[in-house]
Amino acid sequence: MQKAIFIDRDWTITNEECYPDFFAENVELMEDNIWKILKKLKKSWYLIIVITNQAWIDKWYYTEKDFWEFMEETEKQLDFKFDKIYFCPYHPEYSWKYPCRKPDNWMILQAQKDFNIDLEKSFMIWDSLKDIKAGKKSQAKTILYNSKNLDKLEINPDYIVKSWQEIKKIILDTN
Repeated sequence: MQKAIFIDRDWTITNEECYPDFFAENVELMEDNIWKILKKLKKSWYLIIVITNQAWIDKWYYTEKDFWEFMEETEKQLDFKFDKIYFCPYHPEYSWKYPCRKPDNWMILQAQKDFNIDLEKSFMIWDSLKDIKAGKKSQAKTILYNSKNLDKLEINPDYIVKSWQEIKKIILDTN
């Protein structure tokens, strides 16, 4: 079985300055050194998989084509290719409730099936409570990154960090 690192895109890889204009020309990374860390983690035999809700597609702020162009530019700036990108384009106020949307863990379970992933040896890097809930449902180690809402947590992540350097240390020390 393989190990994976699941990462949310918005406010974890890409900066909130992009919000809500998620178009390729607006890509801005959260930290300059993310690409080095992703490559180091990849060399440690982890799959690197993006798991992201993209309700703005359902709200007609941008299209699925815009989403993929944004991801392509993100990978270009990172000089890194993700093993897989899973996204849920739906919002419960605009479409009926889809199981792909976090805090449900459908995208994680789909990745587990697609790649034969051992979730208990995997990590999830998120920025919000709904993401942590999806990670906990999947029984992976959860890392809350750069969250501004620590006082509102109703479920505790395994780790709380402020930098990608801390993320790298946690994962490699646990490996």
